[in-house]
Amino acid sequence: MRNPIFSRNSCTLSTLRFPLFWQVLLAIILVLCFSIAGIWGYLQLNFSDLMQKQIDTFANTITHQAASSASELLMADDYLALSSMLENTVRNSNNILSISIQDNDSRTVALALGSQTTETNSIPALKKNSRSEYKADILFHDVKAGTIQLSIDNSAISDSLTQTLRALGIILVGIILLAIASSILIAKRLTQSLKELQLTTQQVADGNLSPVLPSVNNNEVGDLVKSFEHMLQGLRDKESIEKNFNSFISKDIAKDILSDLNQPKKPLKHVTGSVLFVDIVGFTQLSETESPEHIAEALNQYYSLLHQVSKIYWGSVDNFIGDGAMLTFGVHIDDPKHSINAICAAKIFIRLSKALNKHRTNNKLPELNFRLGMHCGDMLAGAIGDQERMQFTISGDTVNVAARLCDLATPNKLLISESVYLHPACQSLLITEASESFSVKGKTHAINCFNVIKLVPQFNRILMQQESEIIAMQQYV
Repeated sequence: MRNPIFSRNSCTLSTLRFPLFWQVLLAIILVLCFSIAGIWGYLQLNFSDLMQKQIDTFANTITHQAASSASELLMADDYLALSSMLENTVRNSNNILSISIQDNDSRTVALALGSQTTETNSIPALKKNSRSEYKADILFHDVKAGTIQLSIDNSAISDSLTQTLRALGIILVGIILLAIASSILIAKRLTQSLKELQLTTQQVADGNLSPVLPSVNNNEVGDLVKSFEHMLQGLRDKESIEKNFNSFISKDIAKDILSDLNQPKKPLKHVTGSVLFVDIVGFTQLSETESPEHIAEALNQYYSLLHQVSKIYWGSVDNFIGDGAMLTFGVHIDDPKHSINAICAAKIFIRLSKALNKHRTNNKLPELNFRLGMHCGDMLAGAIGDQERMQFTISGDTVNVAARLCDLATPNKLLISESVYLHPACQSLLITEASESFSVKGKTHAINCFNVIKLVPQFNRILMQQESEIIAMQQYV
C-alpha cells in the first residue's frame, strides 16, 4: 500500500526548476571538457608513441652499428680495441647508460658506462621505467660471434614529453577558462533578455499594454521580442476598438459581441429582467426654441446621468431613441433583484435631474422634465438584421408595455406596473401612491400601475449617499 504523504511530498525531476542560464552554461562546459579531454588524451598517447619510436630507432641504430664494428675485433680477441670503441660510443651520447659485449659463453668481454651511471655507481640505482634495454647479435660472415647489449636512459625524453604536455595542458586550461567566461556572458545575455521579456509579460497580464520591451536584435530572442510587440499592437488595437465600441453601444452588449467575433450574429435568447424607459417632456417644443448646440448639450448631460445610474445598479443603456432612452436590468447580467435595482436607478436619476435643472436655471436655460415608465417580465434579447447591418435589441411585450407606461407617466415621477410592484425583490420596500388602471394600446385588459413616491428609509439613506457621490462627479455642479 502506498504512503500518500510520501507520494505528495516526493520530488520528481519534472518538478525541479533548472534555470536556463545554468542549462546553457552546463551544456557548454560539458562539451568543452569532453572535447578537450579527448584532445588531451589523443595528443598524450600519440606524443608518447612518437617519442618511444624515436628512442627505439636511435638505440637500434647505435646497437647495430656497434655490432657491425665489433665483429672483427671480437674474433681477434682484441678486447682493448672493443673497450675503446664502446667508450667512444658512450662519449658521443649522453643518453647511453651502458653498452657491453658478451661472447658466445655470455662472458662480458668489454663494457663502457655512461656519465649518469658513473655518478650513481650502479646501473640498478636508476628507475626501471626510465631505462630501455636493446640487444643485437654480433655476426662474422653470418656466424654469431657474440652479442652486444645497450641500455638507454629515457628520463630526458620523458621530461621533455612531460614539459610539452604540461605546456599544452596550461594552454587547454586557458582555453577552457576563456570559453567558460564567454559562455557565462552569452548565457547571461540570453537569459537576461528572457527575464526582461517575462517581466514585460507580467506587466501585460496586469493590464499595461505599452511596456518597455527588451532591446534585442539579430537573433531568435530578437525575433521573439518582435513577435511579442506585434501581439501587443494587436491587443492595443482590440482594446481601442472595444473602447470605441463601448462608446456607441452598451458595454455589456459590446463585451458579449467581442467575446466571439467568429459568430457575427448573436442568436435570440429568452431573458427575464426589467425595462426602464425615460424621455424628456416637451422635447419638440424645446427643440423649436433652443439652438441645436444647447439641445446637444442638454442631451449629453441627460444621457450622462442615465449612464451613471445604470452602472451603479448593474444595468445597461441599450438604446438612445431621440430624446428617449431604454435601460435594461438583469438582461445582460443575471440579476434576481433586477426590479428593485431598476427602481433605485430611476429614483436616483429623478434626484439628480433636480441638480441638473438647478444648474440649467443658473445658466438661464430651460429646465428639463422627464417621464419614467417601468415594467418587468420575459423578453427576447439578441441581434436582428441582415449580414450588412445588425443591431442588438430587446424585444417583446415587456418592452412595449414599459414604453407605453413611459408615455402615461407623470413628469418627474416613476410609473411602475403591477408586475414590478409584486416582484419578490420589491416586497415591502416601496412606498407608492394608490394604484391606477390604465388602458394600454395593444393590450386587451387595463394594467394596474403605481407611482413610486420613495423607498423605505434604509434604502433612501443609501440613495442619498449615492446621489451625493454622483453629483460630486458631474461637471455642471
